[in-house]
Amino acid sequence: MGHLEQLRQSLERERKAIEAEHAELRSLPLAARRALGFSLYPLSLDTTELRSRNRVNVVLRGDDLGDTFEPGAPVLLAPLGKPDVGMAARVEGSDETAIELRVADVPEGPGPWCVSRRLDHSQMDDWRAALERAERLTGPLVGQLLGSEAPYRPDPLEHPAFAKLNDSQRAAAELAFGATEIGLVHGPPGTGKTHTLVAVLKALREVGERPWALAESNAAVDHLALRAKEAGLDVVRLGVSARIGSEVQPLTLEWRILNGARAEVIRGLMRQASRTSGPEGWELRDAIRAEWAVAKREILDSCDVIAMTLGTLATRGKNLAAPRTAVVDEASQVMEPALWPLVGRVKRLLLFGDPLQLGPIVKSRDPLLERSLLARLVEAGFKFPMLEEQYRMNDELLTLSAATYAGRLRSHPSVATPARSPAAEWVDTAGMSFDEEADGLQSFHNPGELGLLRKVWAGLQAEGVQPHEVAIVTPYRAQLQRIRAAFPQIESGSINAFQGRERSVVVASFVRSNPDQRLGFVADPRRLNVTVTRARDRFIAIGDTATLGANPDYQRVIDTIAALGGYRSGWEMVD
Repeated sequence: MGHLEQLRQSLERERKAIEAEHAELRSLPLAARRALGFSLYPLSLDTTELRSRNRVNVVLRGDDLGDTFEPGAPVLLAPLGKPDVGMAARVEGSDETAIELRVADVPEGPGPWCVSRRLDHSQMDDWRAALERAERLTGPLVGQLLGSEAPYRPDPLEHPAFAKLNDSQRAAAELAFGATEIGLVHGPPGTGKTHTLVAVLKALREVGERPWALAESNAAVDHLALRAKEAGLDVVRLGVSARIGSEVQPLTLEWRILNGARAEVIRGLMRQASRTSGPEGWELRDAIRAEWAVAKREILDSCDVIAMTLGTLATRGKNLAAPRTAVVDEASQVMEPALWPLVGRVKRLLLFGDPLQLGPIVKSRDPLLERSLLARLVEAGFKFPMLEEQYRMNDELLTLSAATYAGRLRSHPSVATPARSPAAEWVDTAGMSFDEEADGLQSFHNPGELGLLRKVWAGLQAEGVQPHEVAIVTPYRAQLQRIRAAFPQIESGSINAFQGRERSVVVASFVRSNPDQRLGFVADPRRLNVTVTRARDRFIAIGDTATLGANPDYQRVIDTIAALGGYRSGWEMVD
């Protein structure tokens, strides 16, 4: 069986796993569905607004809605009495008291209403179609990806855009720039991976290309787009406006059209259309669409870089003129099928990432999907230069991940000296009977560790540490829900969600504590690596060394922190 057929079968298994999880959540009582972020209720219909292209937006209000429904999420809007029988919708935005949805028609009925997550396999369908198309493709890129052509070592190609990079960044950039079909760059935490990637984008533009810059998440694309703009590149950010950060909005296609050369004409036509109906109104709307299309084409044809998520590529990028080169950031987090829509459209793929951090999130735990294309190509023997100088952590924190990167990472002098020593601490709960507790849906929480978190935060406050300087991370959703309720002033997140981010002080609650030393997915060394590389100045771990220490990677970190003088028993913090 060929690799593409194996990927298609893996996608089918993933689809079934997603459907099974959805069915399980849907079968729960409404209170449990709400607690797990699957449903929101009771909601009252607040406002209804007719938008362009016959769209309807509705705003519903409720109490303590949280932020679990991200913009763009597919949902079902239904009466509370029949929560699974309603109309398809998508989330436009939400906050603690309101959620805005885009729907096909005005909802009828007095309410109250319920909003629940809805299955949408359209992206997976696009991936499957791309894999089927790839069976008919020929050429050097597809040959390299499928192994019919042997891996090659690119010839490094110098460019003035690389002049300000450090030695390892410049070497990696030159190899990526010189690659003919596939270029790979290994960017460990804090090593300036985005800085290097932007330099490659500049070099590509200066030799006449207009590359695409892509990533899996909107946050990663936003960061990349802003850094490219700061470097002097003319960037257009494609995507759903509600999912794009406010500081990036001036780069979006819609903003640029409404503030560009044709903006006055378009806005004038929109004002007229709002006051006109009948055939004359239809003509005005046709004129708006025509002007909009011309403005869109002018902007896209003249920009330097188009930045978008891989999801946007699947939904909005089908009609874009393809460039020669696509550059993908955080490629180690991307399921391989998500990159195949690029194959056959572009001639060259440049992948930047770190396979020693967390890979794709896969419900089915299918090993073919859990291994990114980047990781597979590295295993196949493609050249994978590593950035070796990091600008995030002090030297003490760097020792926590030194073995992961075979001792090749070094600190830039600007960050090397810790502000306090020890910079890393481990609060040990062994022997305290702080056992993990299951929530019934394969998630765990630990009330004892939550109590120690309160003690740790009180100590940090006494030192003058401010909430915006701190992040709390944990592997489990059930623990995260309780952390967010207990520390609303501090940003908290799952370890997966915090990958690619950093804070001055990071506190980790590892949760697992049981006599059988079971760790589940916490045993993944990549998850541990992400956890210990988020902090710039100080890392504080709370965990049971009797459970976690059975894993050699955790024991290594525990021993390293103890050697720094940062180990202490949780008993010391109990009144």
